[in-house]
Amino acid sequence: MHKYYILIGFFLLSLGLVAQESTTSLEEKRNKQDYGFYNVIDVKYHHGRFMKNTGSLDDIMDNPYDAYNIRIGFQSDGKKQKWDQLFGFPVYGVGFYSAYFKGGELGNPNAFYVFMRAPVMGGKKWSWNWEISVGLSYNFQKYDPNTNPEQQIIGSEYNIYFNVASGLSYQLNKRFDFTLDFDVTHFSNGSTRTPNIGVNLLGLAMGARYNFNPVKNYTKKIDPNYKPQTRATYIKRDMPKYNRHSEIILFGSIGGKTTTTQIYDGPTYFISSFSVDYAWAYHHVGKVGIGFDGFYESALRDYPVRIEDPNFGDLTYAGVHIAHYLRAYRLTLVVQLGYNLSPHVSHKGNTYIQAGISVNLTEQLFFRGALKTRNGAVADFIEWGLGYRIPFAYAK
Repeated sequence: MHKYYILIGFFLLSLGLVAQESTTSLEEKRNKQDYGFYNVIDVKYHHGRFMKNTGSLDDIMDNPYDAYNIRIGFQSDGKKQKWDQLFGFPVYGVGFYSAYFKGGELGNPNAFYVFMRAPVMGGKKWSWNWEISVGLSYNFQKYDPNTNPEQQIIGSEYNIYFNVASGLSYQLNKRFDFTLDFDVTHFSNGSTRTPNIGVNLLGLAMGARYNFNPVKNYTKKIDPNYKPQTRATYIKRDMPKYNRHSEIILFGSIGGKTTTTQIYDGPTYFISSFSVDYAWAYHHVGKVGIGFDGFYESALRDYPVRIEDPNFGDLTYAGVHIAHYLRAYRLTLVVQLGYNLSPHVSHKGNTYIQAGISVNLTEQLFFRGALKTRNGAVADFIEWGLGYRIPFAYAK
């Protein structure tokens, strides 16, 4: 047991050293008026309609939905990251979402997610913002041929939660803001289980935001009269000129999917893809590009018609796409709009989308998870893979 007491003693000693350092540096930080951590708590109420993509469950999808959000965010201020200033000093954090759907066949999904909210333009009291949230949802009543046969929308209890929003924030006083957003919400499992038509919601979200700085609790013993700032003072720097350049981006992935011909309990088929992009990096945060996609999908042996002895050509297809890359910190949001070049997969439609998030492992190597769609925006499969960037042709 004595080793635990030793560890506890070292822990308490380290806390004392940190407190001593905080005491000696408090006056300096107070003089700079930048002491603390600037946080927000958001509460939102959502109301809207289903974006119908099926003829089933009319008793649910012909009615409005309601939902609420509660989340905690961290207001960036530019102290440490150039990306804060590039995105207009965004708020980022974690949240919880809960929706109510009339009727019981779909359930009432909840979700835990991460989010980022950044201004587009604004004034002293107001700003117009964009926002993106990604997470994992649960509490769907999944399709079951015996207990829930009418629900042929989504075949899994756990699904991806994705939300994009844009709207107004207005500062009421030093602590409270009012928010009003238009938003689109999407739930899907990427065809890891069928059926997977997906659930899409279009709505209006009204909310309130509370701004706070918890540092008061840490300094009240040192100076009980000290009143820290509630809102951050943004630190703006002269940004270095961006060296615009071209890139070749190579990406390979693997994944799996089920098919609608073996609904509910069918096998999971192997999928892989490879893409080559030419991209023009025009800014610290943005690139545009064009590219070629090649896909191998063993599920094609089963859908749309069963092929008993398929060859390699039967299970492969190709496409071309245009792309945009939006970088923030070590993450990059990738959106590609593609056109199908292979007539033998015409059941997938002419267009597809690949939307995902890359994590930069190094400046050139990255890991990406993405959702590929078919027939426009119908989920086809989820892919996971590695990629490599080759920069060249730097502008003078």
